[in-house]
Amino acid sequence: MVPSNTPNNYSMVDFARLMRRAYSLERDFAVNLIEGSQRKPKLLIIARNHTRKIVNIDEVVAVGEELGFEVVVGESSFSTNVEEFARVVNSVDVMVGVHGAGLTNEVFLPTNAVLIQIVPFGFLKTLAEYYFGIGANNMMLKYLAYDMSEEESTLIDLYPRDSAVFRDPESFQSQGWRAMAKLYLDEQNVKLNMTRFKSVLTRALELLR
Repeated sequence: MVPSNTPNNYSMVDFARLMRRAYSLERDFAVNLIEGSQRKPKLLIIARNHTRKIVNIDEVVAVGEELGFEVVVGESSFSTNVEEFARVVNSVDVMVGVHGAGLTNEVFLPTNAVLIQIVPFGFLKTLAEYYFGIGANNMMLKYLAYDMSEEESTLIDLYPRDSAVFRDPESFQSQGWRAMAKLYLDEQNVKLNMTRFKSVLTRALELLR
């Protein structure tokens, strides 16, 4: 959002502040580890129970705790109480989730918090950044994108490795949104490589310093 293009020059930072006020959220800023805060940095993992589910979420929790995070797992769905979930999101310093509507909760994160978007396999990085990465940066959040590899996608259990699903994801995008979304968004779950993903969580800690 370009402030000069909006009424009264409002920015995404202003919008995030408005959302925090609207839900009476307590925290305006994420923890600053440089100040020697005794409070553990808090990590929220957005769980999905349908498509794009993190099937090894217990491993993610364990690694997060190993790195020194207080870890919370929460599901954001159409039945979720928005006010209650907004308070959970505002209480954390890092939020992790697979690309999807649950990441719209980034508007409740405190300034300088870190958003980690797990980008599904399928040549979707530009799309994912457009939906959530740009907004995160404009709200003065720290944004990290984690691009899934073929091995981290459960599509390897459904399709031969020499199929166009892996060799040429762009060919499905050329067929239109429905064809691409059905395959790479609706049929795909996530099994994170914890060696790779641990480095991203470590980077998130560095960004809080």
